[in-house]
Amino acid sequence: MTVMTPTPQGGRPENCSDAEWEARCELAAIYNALVKYRLTDLTNQWHAIRVPGEEALITHHYGWMHEEVTASNLIKVGFDRVNHNPENGEPNPSATEIGKLFFEAEPDKHVIMHIHTKAIMGVSAQAEGVGPYSQAYLMIGGGDVLGYTDYEFECTDDFLAGLLAAGRGKKAVVEAWHGAFVFGSTAGECFFRSFYLDQACAVQLEVQKSAAGGATIRTIPEAEQARHLADMEASDWYGYEGALEWHAIRRRLDVEAPHYTS
Repeated sequence: MTVMTPTPQGGRPENCSDAEWEARCELAAIYNALVKYRLTDLTNQWHAIRVPGEEALITHHYGWMHEEVTASNLIKVGFDRVNHNPENGEPNPSATEIGKLFFEAEPDKHVIMHIHTKAIMGVSAQAEGVGPYSQAYLMIGGGDVLGYTDYEFECTDDFLAGLLAAGRGKKAVVEAWHGAFVFGSTAGECFFRSFYLDQACAVQLEVQKSAAGGATIRTIPEAEQARHLADMEASDWYGYEGALEWHAIRRRLDVEAPHYTS
């Protein structure tokens, strides 16, 4: 395998609209926030955002570490697979294929995060899937917002069709033995749901250790799940789309990793 280092020009790309630049900043914030919260996997994982008003998405050069990603070195790729920023390198092929798949099929999905933390991978191997062991389970929206599919290395037509079917109308798809695809209408919603999916899986694994040691485990009863989810949806003092947290995360990045908007 030949590894090539791209030579980004730096600064705002030519013909980049204000809307595209903001999308680039939002996506670069996702990459750098994942570093801050230790949710990365070396140069693996990818994330993509729709370019507003265009048949195109933005993702990163396959090979950059998350902390290397900036708004200017991201890559814009058309749904026709044309790379509009070849000076910034080449994207992960699965990012362009899966991003295009969902962005074309579901207009309300604007951001996709492909994340495989140890906790998510651990639970992805469990036939029962993600369970109601904590508030984090409720924060992601409960079990009804999750789809499931099996792992494939290549993005074959059959895999893509199954992934799309599993993800239609869902907030995330857990891919067995691998990780998850998380969707959002905004960067904040997508990050929020990814964070709490990881937390829900981490708690589940800890609870299962306790059970193996003899502890009696209480899951959230179905009626209680429904009641809490209804209360959360109706809340007029706290939103579960991540807006509050996302503003705070970007404020911290502005201080601690200001390069992300460069």
